[in-house]
Amino acid sequence: MEWIFLAVVALLGLGLALLGGFVFLRWLARLYAAPRRPAHPAADAARPEVGQPAPETENRPTMETTVPAAIPSRREACPDQETRALLRTPLARFSIVAFIAVVLLLPLMLVKDLTDERASLYRSVVRDISKAWGGEQQITGPILLIPYSERQITSRTVRNEDPKAVGGEEYRVIKESRLVPGYFVLLPARADFTCNLDPQERQRGIYRSLVYTARLRMAGHFRLPPLESLKRIAPDLESVDFQRAFAVVGLSWPSALRTVGPFVWNQAELAAEPGTQPFTAVKEGFRIPVPLSPDVKQYDFSQELVFNGSSGISFTPVGGVTAVGLSSPWPHPSFRGDILPVTREVSATGFTAVWDIPSLARSYPNLGTLKTWPDRFTSFAAGVALYESASHYHLIERSVKYGILFIGLTFLAFIIFELSLNARLHPVQYGLVGLAMVVFYLVLLSLSEHFTFLPSYAAASACTVLMIALYAGAALRSVRQGFSVGLLLTALYSLLYAILQMEDYALLMGTALVLVMLGVLMVVSRNLAFERI
Repeated sequence: MEWIFLAVVALLGLGLALLGGFVFLRWLARLYAAPRRPAHPAADAARPEVGQPAPETENRPTMETTVPAAIPSRREACPDQETRALLRTPLARFSIVAFIAVVLLLPLMLVKDLTDERASLYRSVVRDISKAWGGEQQITGPILLIPYSERQITSRTVRNEDPKAVGGEEYRVIKESRLVPGYFVLLPARADFTCNLDPQERQRGIYRSLVYTARLRMAGHFRLPPLESLKRIAPDLESVDFQRAFAVVGLSWPSALRTVGPFVWNQAELAAEPGTQPFTAVKEGFRIPVPLSPDVKQYDFSQELVFNGSSGISFTPVGGVTAVGLSSPWPHPSFRGDILPVTREVSATGFTAVWDIPSLARSYPNLGTLKTWPDRFTSFAAGVALYESASHYHLIERSVKYGILFIGLTFLAFIIFELSLNARLHPVQYGLVGLAMVVFYLVLLSLSEHFTFLPSYAAASACTVLMIALYAGAALRSVRQGFSVGLLLTALYSLLYAILQMEDYALLMGTALVLVMLGVLMVVSRNLAFERI
């Protein structure tokens, strides 16, 4: 964006330099084209030539004649009037006003930098609140880990101490057998998640952040695979330790847990333990020891959790079939992730959404081993973000981008009033009007940090419109034109608010505004002759 701004400023500066040079050359041309001061004939006759004696006069009474002095022309009498007249030409007026508009880009950029600084501070506060309350949560699991041992045979070559004793062989191969521990990773055959999000606001100083409290119930069942399936992925399987199995539940911010219900495992209530080791693919969460029996083929589970979070929530589809039901009174959800909900209902009172995700939608299997399990399997998820409509900092930043356009439209209106009233405004007056329009964004930024955007925008625009309208009426010495300026600015700021609210059509409306401005310029300059420039 900076190089675009510099390019625009360079082009405007070049255009103003060309216009200024053209005006200066025309001024020089008019100055040297002025007729020289004519000499009086009587004075020339009375002046003796160089080297000749002065003529003698007769001693007779003569009537004293007063030689009238040459009347200087208007240009000779008032040489500064040429410059004043030149500055009153339309080209010079447009050049001066355009230069003032370009200079006002500097305070506009300062306001934009201030907006970015305040927005950065706001994001920093939001991050601090998220760290204390809980960040964006992702639920993964439960995932069953079953310890096993497999026999591993290794070979190594050693030198024989007495090759003759072993038939002349200098080296021999020694095979060693040892048991290597490992874990089977088993995903549930079905996993159902029902979650309700209760949105809340947390405040630190003048800044507010949207957070939520989630009430989650998860349920489903596991099916133990037959021994043949286990040997298929671990060919050297020696034994399976079903008694030391445990389930892992992943939660991005376990510190945000408020209530952890018992883990119901085939009607038995089990307690959870912190940590997910050795399952490093899920870095945060907790684990539950779940003793298994090879004689029981299906295990049902359920658990209820209450935890805090912010920004959004997502679920990793770990089940053979994963069903997720989300509801919240927040009216602005933003569904995201790799899979969109099957059904959704969004209204002013909240939203509900349902996902139904089969195992074929993901890239990892239902059964595997810990050493071959993909580390980034949690990147495939489905969820929702509690979307906040564009923050006031974002809206102010967008409005500043239209600042030079609105200043140009206002200056154009003043030029039209000048031509229609045959009045002249001083460049300082243009500068004060432009500064008032720049201060509008500063007032809007200050108010929006304490109030909502709409009343802040209404108050800032009302102050600016009233101030400029009264000043214009006094400068143009016309109450009617001051009222017209007020109506124009009211329309402009109303249009700006509409552009800010309709982000999808902002470019279209801004382009239409530029076309209207160009059309008005063409209408104003349609009868402009080159000689009048």
